[in-house]
Amino acid sequence: MKAPTDLLATIWERADDEPVAFGPQGDATFGTLRFGAEALADRLMLLPARRWALCFEDSLLFAQALLACALTGREAILPGHQRPAALAEQSGDFDGILTDSEVLGELGRPWLQLPLAASTEENGQRWPAPGALQLTLFTSGSTGEPKAIPKAWHQLDAELRVLITLWGERLAGARLLASVSHQHIYGLLFRILLPLMLRVPFARTLTLYPEQLQHQPGRWALIASPAFLGRLDPEIAAQGCTLIVSSGGPLALADAHQSERLFGQLPVEVFGSSETGGIGWRQSPQADTPWQPMPGLEIALGEDDQLLLSSPYLPDDKPLLCADRIRLCKSGFHLLGRGDRVVKIEEKRISLDEVEARLQALPWVAAAAVLPLTVGARQQLGAVLVLTDAGHTQWQASGQGRFLIALREQLRAWLEPVALPRRLRLLAELPLNSQGKRPWGQLKALFNEVSIDINSTESAYWQMSPSGVGAMQTSGLPTLLDQHWQGDVLVLSLRLDPGLPWFSGHFPGAPLLPGVTQVHWAMHYGRQLPGLVGEFAGMSQLKFQRPLRPGQECELHLNWLADKGQLLFSYRLGDEHASSGRVRLCP
Repeated sequence: MKAPTDLLATIWERADDEPVAFGPQGDATFGTLRFGAEALADRLMLLPARRWALCFEDSLLFAQALLACALTGREAILPGHQRPAALAEQSGDFDGILTDSEVLGELGRPWLQLPLAASTEENGQRWPAPGALQLTLFTSGSTGEPKAIPKAWHQLDAELRVLITLWGERLAGARLLASVSHQHIYGLLFRILLPLMLRVPFARTLTLYPEQLQHQPGRWALIASPAFLGRLDPEIAAQGCTLIVSSGGPLALADAHQSERLFGQLPVEVFGSSETGGIGWRQSPQADTPWQPMPGLEIALGEDDQLLLSSPYLPDDKPLLCADRIRLCKSGFHLLGRGDRVVKIEEKRISLDEVEARLQALPWVAAAAVLPLTVGARQQLGAVLVLTDAGHTQWQASGQGRFLIALREQLRAWLEPVALPRRLRLLAELPLNSQGKRPWGQLKALFNEVSIDINSTESAYWQMSPSGVGAMQTSGLPTLLDQHWQGDVLVLSLRLDPGLPWFSGHFPGAPLLPGVTQVHWAMHYGRQLPGLVGEFAGMSQLKFQRPLRPGQECELHLNWLADKGQLLFSYRLGDEHASSGRVRLCP
């Protein structure tokens, strides 16, 4: 498919009766989007603020705010989240806030809450088409601190033209679903700008559960993350899928093939970053499928096998030396890991990617994340592991101290002594943030905050204790701040009061909300769901990705699948998943 000459004008020229978005808040036409953008533009012209942070759950309102900024020449700031405390720390990066949340009005900055009252009807003269969009994204760097990435319109324009050429025809006539936030570059391009230009209606809310893909009317496409595709239920096959896109991290080959079996589409994987835009893409019928460079890009080998990129998506014509190491081949390139994941310990260069690969090759380890730690004046490696069944058995039999010694002995054949991990933490699953990236700051906090007895097999391991289920019947409950419906999903806003008894002793010095408590609360509040009956009969697909701590505010999302007798729950901190799972009920 060929891209039009002026992409922003193409959006603005759409007919007012064309469908543009759908969701539990109601379907919307382009007229609704245009009227809302123009009404907001009128308001922005009366205000001195030039940099506006866009913080929205509703993608239609986000698109209105984005277009209003383009119409008025205001800079759109995408913080990447809606967490009040984090926004307060970033308040120097913007002059005002555009949002659909009442909570963000308490930050002491000028703010406007959408939808505006004036957005329901057309006021005044129609605005001319915007000529450009000025944008700044924020992403987490290696330190976890927000990093500003300005994007000029020519960068976004160049990338959108390639996406239209590659996948425009497959999206034609479909409805677009997404499990990724519009607050980041991947979601911004694929979930908002691309469908607006292709006249493809997009979902106003996130697709949180794979079950929501069933019974979709007509043709549909999915913009997803590897984490979402890894949670697919093998029983949820659905018809009508035209395209699945995955980005943000590596997609397991088994998950790619399961997606194809369930939906008839082998996912398109996109490799890139907020700084570079898309670099390459592939579909993986087999292991180690090479990546194809995006059309118009030049890829070469730089120092230490690092990717040297020349791309129209960059801010200037200068080649960029990326941290990713690659191997070139006739049909594209292979990724070898990150060059910036090489550390020096006692004058030895250690590849953290290699240590992870060696750990994951052991029969005890299903997944590993390795990071450098500073202990006193010395630097050493820590490893966060997900164990196999054999690893669980060995852990229970030997305890952490002997387990670590045995693990190090198995690694000595390949690694320098200083590259052997000296500290361990265990998780049920390695977490990913909303961008599909590994949250290294959170993983490091496991070592900084939790004191572990090396003879204990419990304190280092975030899992649910079966013996705790009965005791939970007398648990205290959090403060309920708000509750509302998103379609069939009940959303509750909760405050985790520090005085709750379940923080006591779990763990000393670094309290966390136990997983079993989270399940109990899901059961308690789930009784409000229409048709939910029965008693607890088991749990499955439990995933604990981020700890819940005293004083935090979180959302609990609940969905009752009556035909399966399952209660789906997920806890969220801002736009990041903290935990999720299914509770099976029997009559």
